[in-house]
Amino acid sequence: MSVDPRLLGEAIRSARMKKGLTQEALAERLDITLIHLKNIEGSRRKPSVPLLFTMMELLDFSVDELVFPGRGAGAVIHTEGLTEEEAAALARLVEAMRRRGSRD
Repeated sequence: MSVDPRLLGEAIRSARMKKGLTQEALAERLDITLIHLKNIEGSRRKPSVPLLFTMMELLDFSVDELVFPGRGAGAVIHTEGLTEEEAAALARLVEAMRRRGSRD
């Protein structure tokens, strides 16, 4: 299975723009050249795996939809900063809402 490089470049560009970052600012944060970032976004080069992980972290995006297109994009709930009890309560609430939705 391979990911269409055009989709990856477009996803990175879109995530960068959603964060309000210029190519120059992102390249600086990633410690890569501006040309390298332009080539990645333009689908002329693929990022290395470590670089891709850093991009995902900085830009708060995932490549799941690109790698597994059949799964569909599910909503993500970030639980950073919650206690274990709060995260568990939130998970129970989400599950209860799903069960309720499937009965309607």
